[in-house]
Amino acid sequence: MAVGSIYLTLLEFAILVTTAESLSLILAKYKYPSIVAELLTGIALSPYALGGLLNALLHVDLFSINNYVVFLSEFSVILLLFASGLGHGLSSLKQGGFPGLMAAVAGAILPFMTVYWYCTSVGFSQVAASLIALSTAPTSLAVVANIIEREGLHELPSTKVLVAAASVDDVVALILLSTLPTSPSTDSVAGFTLRIVKIAVLWVIFLTASILLIPRLLNRINEYLVVYASLIVLFGLVVSMVASGFSAVIASFIAGVAVAESRESGRVRASIDALLAIFGSIFFITIGLQMNFKTITNLTTILQSLIVSAIAIIAKVIGVYPFAYIKLRNTSASLTASLGMVPRGEMGLVIASIGLSSSLLNPSEYGLILIMVLATTIIGSILYRRSIRLNIEGN
Repeated sequence: MAVGSIYLTLLEFAILVTTAESLSLILAKYKYPSIVAELLTGIALSPYALGGLLNALLHVDLFSINNYVVFLSEFSVILLLFASGLGHGLSSLKQGGFPGLMAAVAGAILPFMTVYWYCTSVGFSQVAASLIALSTAPTSLAVVANIIEREGLHELPSTKVLVAAASVDDVVALILLSTLPTSPSTDSVAGFTLRIVKIAVLWVIFLTASILLIPRLLNRINEYLVVYASLIVLFGLVVSMVASGFSAVIASFIAGVAVAESRESGRVRASIDALLAIFGSIFFITIGLQMNFKTITNLTTILQSLIVSAIAIIAKVIGVYPFAYIKLRNTSASLTASLGMVPRGEMGLVIASIGLSSSLLNPSEYGLILIMVLATTIIGSILYRRSIRLNIEGN
């Protein structure tokens, strides 16, 4: 039934995307970003919710989270981050400067430390507390890029700091991940330090080499082939960086930044925008699909997840704001950049999946992270968009 599974997945994809876009049109009247509609669609049509009921009524496994859905989701986020890199280019990273780097570091470490303290104080094991805390550290670059792309916010001053910080804090999260006691380790202090230095150096090497080599390569290619060559560059860099321990999210963004420096970047961007119009929303829908409320076994777990979400939001804003202000010298713009860093997403889900598959997290702890991801993504995207609108209207 493999072929049947493919066709069912295509039908599922069409229904999910159509439903999400329809709900987005309704919520747009109330000034909610489209990502909220996508997450809610996924939650409602999840195989653990209404989707499961429809499966039973239709006697077919229509709404499911199979390998094909996962593939479409990963393809979606790669395209989204590639488009974000194309839209910002190297100039946005430069304009973020040292304050953007420090905002990423402080905005990752402060939530990690405060959530870890809370979790250990209420009885979580050290490993579980570490993984939960780490899931709150990185901002979802995919969510940030989604809002910026759909709202056309590339030229706002706060966007420069936000993009610079959000594109770096996944690296900070990887460094934190290397420090966690997720498996027995006899590393010395020197070995531990070497792992951290290796991650940072590799990231710099990939970024520098991409920016220096990729534009030169694309500028030598026939203009009618540049889109196809850009896809080879994109997926080649993704494979290389994932093999080196980085996320596909960071790799896709770096590829976009590099391609943006080529002469035919506009032609590439137009083609990617056409793909995003179809596939852009499925990543966020899939996040909702993964929400299984059966993993939330009691009110205590729900309360803990809400407390963790609140701590994660507050700590992120406090960590980012001072450095955003140093760069922007504007209170409202600095607050906007800080709120834009609130949504968590793909990295948090990756950490949760690692913890669950390795039996380092139980289902309730895994569910706690899922709720935190959903809560911070929905609340953060709404607050960020409203803050932008208030700033624009105020000016």
